[in-house]
Amino acid sequence: MEKKKQIISKYFFAFICIISGAIIEYLKVGRDFLGFSSVGTWLIYIGFVMLAVISLQAISNKKRIVDERMKLLAFKASRITFVLVIFAAFVIMIIDGIKTITIPYSLFMSYLIAYLMLVYVIAYKIIERYN
Repeated sequence: MEKKKQIISKYFFAFICIISGAIIEYLKVGRDFLGFSSVGTWLIYIGFVMLAVISLQAISNKKRIVDERMKLLAFKASRITFVLVIFAAFVIMIIDGIKTITIPYSLFMSYLIAYLMLVYVIAYKIIERYN
């Protein structure tokens, strides 16, 4: 019963994001937000992504056993990812100082997120293998 309440509350929050995005879009508040044409379209997009993720989580009935070893591996992988993100930010600042980076912000953010996920997965797999 508790899991059902969690799922309903997650769906409720996703619908709130979609509805508030539609209201903001209707009122024409905010322009050019994170690569989207407005804040309202961004909220609508995030709401639909949340609905997709929540639905996938609700459909999946796989029981996961998380022990201390897995938590330790995740912590170490997160620490390595954080250090590499700081290093990448430093390198990007140096490159931007030498030659201005002219890619759109939304494309830059998508590359950054893909980089974060890739670094985390690689770090986790390496630590898992040698730990």
